[in-house]
Amino acid sequence: MNKEEWKNYKRYGIEHLWECDNNGWISALYDAKMFKIKNFIEKQIKKQYLKYFKFRYRLVKKPVIPVLEYVVTTKCTMNCKNCNTLVPYFTKDNHIKMINFEQFKQDLDKLLKSVDYINLFGFVGGEPLLNNDLNKMVSYACKQRKIKHVFIATNCTIIPNEKLLKALINKKVGVQISNYSHVENLPDGISVKHQEVKELLQKSGVKISNPHEPSGSKNWQTMPKIYADTQEEKEVVKNYNCCYGRFCYMLADGLILQCTACIYMTRSLELSDNIKKELINVRASQSPKELTGQLIKFLSKPYSQFCHYCHFVDMQYGLPCGEQLVMEDNKCS
Repeated sequence: MNKEEWKNYKRYGIEHLWECDNNGWISALYDAKMFKIKNFIEKQIKKQYLKYFKFRYRLVKKPVIPVLEYVVTTKCTMNCKNCNTLVPYFTKDNHIKMINFEQFKQDLDKLLKSVDYINLFGFVGGEPLLNNDLNKMVSYACKQRKIKHVFIATNCTIIPNEKLLKALINKKVGVQISNYSHVENLPDGISVKHQEVKELLQKSGVKISNPHEPSGSKNWQTMPKIYADTQEEKEVVKNYNCCYGRFCYMLADGLILQCTACIYMTRSLELSDNIKKELINVRASQSPKELTGQLIKFLSKPYSQFCHYCHFVDMQYGLPCGEQLVMEDNKCS
């Protein structure tokens, strides 16, 4: 890595690691006391923090991934109009096939050979608890030395079974629970069990985030309009730097992507040549060294080519979380 490449990697890779460590929803998944100590120390010595990672990179020649969310399914029990993964807008033809444990293991094993470590590794959907192999995936991830923290994001419509609960009882694991108790017009047979899930996890000693989130919070927003277009780079960079998507790298059906919305784009839109060049296919035949090079380039970019497809116009904020989709709303452009 030359001087310019290191400058970009530090700014868009290591700086993101710092920001992720100090991001509210992520910090809640750490042990509270240890996080406060860690947060205080790092704020005092940020320069040393960056120097440490520069030294570490020179030593191992592999990147650190701040956050990586593994998509185990794009199917969900809810039909949220403003879902940040755009799940309701998938068709039966472009949903990701339910990932089994063997495929997950192959993906993770190959990836871990090419990185220094992954700071926060998540299991997401859709609704991840729909996947019957989730307990085995969580257990396997927790055993990996190169994975520091593990989390699951759930809408609390499914109560964790005994096998999954056993896997969640691990010092590495936290569960992000959402409170949709107020939501009306849920799909037939679906009900929110937020309090029951919360009490079960707390009783079992599993760390959770958003434990006090009130039902009916108005903290959602509409998703950007998504369509192929060539926005000016200056505008794209501006949007990227204020977008939560810069924190949530995804691994979906073998592809490493910038954010949740990219999953929908790769499966629903015709992609530009620049986007195709940005894609990293973990399942493609390549050596660990080649994959490492691709990851460094990916983590060093100032913005994603997918950002050209996101249009932050007529955005609405302060919307009720979990509002369900009605048929005439079934579009995202």
